[in-house]
This record gives sequence, C-alpha cells and structure tokens, in this order.
Amino acid sequence: MDKTLLEKALELTKNSEFLEAEKIYTDMLEAEPENYVLLSTVGLFYISQRNFNKASYYLEKSCNINETAGNVTAYGISEFERKNFKNSAIILERALEFIQTEEIYQKLIISFFNINHFQKALYYANQMCEKFPDNKDAINYKIKALIRTGELREAERICVELLKTNRDNSVLWIQLGFLKELLYCDDNQACECFKIATELGNKNGLYNLAVSYVKQGNYKEAENYYKKMLEIIPNHNDTLVSLGMCYLKQKRFEEGYKLLSLREKTPIELRFNNFYDYKTPLEKEIQVFGDQGFGDNIMFSRYLPELQKSGKKFTVITRPQLCQLFKSNFNEFNFITLENANPDIQTVRLSELPFILNLDFDNIPYSSGYLRAEKKVIESDKIKVGLCWEAGSAGIRTMLGRTINIKLFEPFFEKSNIQVYSFQVNDSMNGNNRYPQMINLAKEFEDFNDTAKALMAMDVVITVDTALAHLSGALGKKTYLLLPYASDWRWFEDDKTTPWYDSVKIFKQTKASDWKNVLEEILQDF
Repeated sequence: MDKTLLEKALELTKNSEFLEAEKIYTDMLEAEPENYVLLSTVGLFYISQRNFNKASYYLEKSCNINETAGNVTAYGISEFERKNFKNSAIILERALEFIQTEEIYQKLIISFFNINHFQKALYYANQMCEKFPDNKDAINYKIKALIRTGELREAERICVELLKTNRDNSVLWIQLGFLKELLYCDDNQACECFKIATELGNKNGLYNLAVSYVKQGNYKEAENYYKKMLEIIPNHNDTLVSLGMCYLKQKRFEEGYKLLSLREKTPIELRFNNFYDYKTPLEKEIQVFGDQGFGDNIMFSRYLPELQKSGKKFTVITRPQLCQLFKSNFNEFNFITLENANPDIQTVRLSELPFILNLDFDNIPYSSGYLRAEKKVIESDKIKVGLCWEAGSAGIRTMLGRTINIKLFEPFFEKSNIQVYSFQVNDSMNGNNRYPQMINLAKEFEDFNDTAKALMAMDVVITVDTALAHLSGALGKKTYLLLPYASDWRWFEDDKTTPWYDSVKIFKQTKASDWKNVLEEILQDF
C-alpha cells in the first residue's frame, strides 16, 4: 500500500476535500482490492461522510479477509447507524472479543433493545455496569432491560436505592415514574416523578408527562407538554407523532394526520426513493405500502376500493401472511410482497389513505364488513367462542394494556354451554397448554386466510386489541373487544361501539388494571 498516497488522502479528508480523497481511495483499491487495511480505511472514510451503506460494504470486505478490533468495531457501528440492528448486534458482540469500550457496549445494548432481545440487553448491561461503574447510561440500560424482561420489582428497588444518593439523576426519576405506571397503574405518582426529572433539566420528562396525561384523558395538559417539548426540540419525531395521535384520539382528523405523516421512515420504507408527501400531489401510478402491524393493514385495506374510485393505478405491497386473504377479497387489485416492489414508483402508506382520500372519521367506509372467507367446518352443539388474550407491541406501555392474564378467563372454560377455541398464536403465557379444555385452532394457522376461515365458524369472538379484532370486525363477526382504560387512538373515546366495525361491541375498563369486572360483564351474556 502506497503510504504517501494514503497520507495525501487522509490530509485531503482533513481539509474537507472529499471528492479528491475519494478518487485516491478508488485508485488505490483498483491496485490492491484485497488489502484489508486499505478497505478498512476506506470504510472509515465513508463513516466520516455518514455514507453508511458504502462504509458497511468496504468494512464487511475488510472483516472477511482479516478481522481486527478496528474494522469489526467500525463495521458494527456502521450497521448500527444504518439501523440494521440485528446485524450490528452480531458484529458488536464480536467486537467485544477484541476490545471493551463504553461505545461498543452502548450500541450493542441498544441494538438488542431494537430487536426485542431483552435478555441479551440485560446481560450486556450487567457487564457494562461492572466494567464502567461510573457510567450513568449503564445503570439506566440495566433498569430499562429489567423492565423489558418483566423484573419490575427489581428495577424499582434499584431506582429507589440509587435515588437515595443520586437525587439529581433525572433519568432515574423518569424510570421510577415509568415503573409507577407499570407496577401500580398510578399515573399521578408517575407525573410527580416526571415533573422532578423536568425540573432537573431532562427534556424527556416533558414527553413522558404528555404521554401520562393522554392516558388520563387530559388532552389539554398533554398537548401543553408536547408543545413545550417541541419548543426545545422543534422536530423531535416521537413528540410530533405522539401529538398527532393525541389529536386523532380526539377526532381532530387533519391536524392529527398531518403530524402522523411526519413519522420517521422505517428501514423498509427507506428502500423507496419516491415516498409520498401530503404537500405534493399523487402521481398517476402509485404503490400502496402496508405499513405498521397486521391489524393496521386489515383495518385500512377498506380504503383500497375508495382509492380505485379516484382513478389512480396502484399496486399494494403487503406481507406474505396477508396476501391470500387480500387477493381473495380484492381480486381486482394487484398485491405483491416487498421483494417485488419498485423502489422508484411513488409510494404511499396504507394507513394514510383516509387522509389522502379526505375521508374523515365521519365517513369511514364499509363498517358493516368488507372481507369474506370460507367457513371452516367445526362441529359443536355448544356456543363456539373464539378467544385471544395477548397482543404484542413495540412499546411496553401499550403491550401491558393489551394483554390479559389467561387465568382470568377460567370462568369461561367452566361454562357448560360454551366451547372456547384459542386463536392465540404468540402464547407467551403458555395458556394453550395450561388449559387443554380450550381447543387450540391457532396451531393450524399458516396465514390470516386460515385465521379468517376459523373465525367464520365462531358464534362470538372475545379478543384484546390485536389484529384478530380487526379481522373479526372486517368479516362482520360478532366480536367483543376488550379495551384498556387508556386505549389506542383508533378507538377514540368510544366505550360501547365503534364506527370502524358495526359487529364489534366494546368492553372497556372503567379504571386502570381492572379486567375482572370487564370479564364478569361479558360472562353475563352467556
């Protein structure tokens, strides 16, 4: 490797003469394409330019030839910046075999949080605490990991203990407030903790105060704190989106959707080069991308016929698990999976079609049902009840409100006139094995078309707020929807019926964490 040329390229980079430096690196790589030191240097050059795609390309090649502390660490950091968290977790674990730095631990733990591997996050947070006991981030990661692994009491114990001698640690106050919500459903105490964090200068206290006030239904105060947050960080994405959802919860259609459309693009959405912006017109040919969860895809698929009426030519990008269901119901539309999408065609989010089509919440189409499926043959002389008690979520606040302890459903299993059928696919409570008197249909499901066929055989469906609720409502099946006290914006403030689905009856908590009274009310119907 020509050291004189390398030094020149480094000097050019230092002087911000990047094109000249890049030209030298390109010429050097043509002469020595397998030089792992040169490949690593070029990768670091692209990191300095924040061109992480090119950085990862060269750093991966360098690592494949010879792994060193430098190239493995740089490759892991580049993948982290690309938000390719699954890969960054793998690579940064390898980096720790060479060198242990605070930055490697930090990015490794965050990577595991992002891929929902919380036990690994806790494992490395414990290591970080041991190696860097004065690092405040380390203990905060540990508490966060304890929360996500369900060890809430231990997380609270550590918070309380540390705050005795670290009362100015604002992050600990936020964590304690969060734990007051999760352990005791005490939003008042949570707010007091968030206020202390805010007084200590932690801007995230404002955001958490706003979230807590939304949960309490105090939208005026929530809006106040979201706006205070935006005064400090005008383009804070989480705040903009959360304020948008706060507006939507109140049926403030245009204000809400304008903010919601600003949400940060996911790694998948970044693949598209021509993403729709509500300030620009729709093109003649578009792609509709099925964003967010399965339930959102099912819920907002009702707008596809309305989009057709607008005269636009469109293709729908959906997930393999939904393809057959959608193709059999909307056979006039073209459904494809992500690998067949065209990155250059204007792409719009499926969930934003109401806003694009200007169909506000007083004009929700097809509330009587818009999907159909063949009825699965299930013989029984009893009332057939489909049951789903658990929903997944990216956020623990939401997840806990959408999951019910399976033990609370025992009175349903004991009723002689009903037969319960399980529709629970991701069964973290092991309810299907614990209650064999339920007939487990979920184990046979390969996609949502299978789920729809089984739903058609039910007399009534009882479900938490998950994709099954939307599928059952879209099929026009009699559905009892179990909603927490602080429910998702999509259900507005409704506590009996919903404009989205005529066949859905809402059973909503009257106070946080109380599912017993809700289930007793449903049981009276049998």
